[in-house]
Amino acid sequence: MRRLSVVLAGSALAISAHAVSWVEISETDSGSIFTLDSDSIESSDINIIDENNVENISVSIRRTYPPQLQQTDKKGKKDKKESYIHHSDQQLLISCKDASYYKRAYVNYGTDNKVIKSWQSDKPILTTKDFKVTMPKTIGRKVVEQTCERYQQDQ
Repeated sequence: MRRLSVVLAGSALAISAHAVSWVEISETDSGSIFTLDSDSIESSDINIIDENNVENISVSIRRTYPPQLQQTDKKGKKDKKESYIHHSDQQLLISCKDASYYKRAYVNYGTDNKVIKSWQSDKPILTTKDFKVTMPKTIGRKVVEQTCERYQQDQ
């Protein structure tokens, strides 16, 4: 079952791995860089059961993590971290109406592009309660606003 979820999450993000046009959105104080694939922005056919006549948008985003300090063991030797995440590709469902998003899937990659962890939502039906409303002046809000602006420009 775990292998199937890796395959499904990987296939959900396969488009973002090939035909991409990454646009930088923001960089955090800690050095993480958030980008979105402007080629992946499209209208979603997923309906939210408690919301009528609202168009939702899907988008692929990437978070690239800063290089972490290398750990050393008690003998002073460098300790390689197998679980170090280099970047994470995520697929979001966005509601421009209330600046909210729902994370549909993600794949975390190591420095060698090896999949470390993946996840895909198994929810067959979504409600507005499943969406996370973003706060002003946050990276989440910047991602939502940039996605909505680019989507409207393309219409």
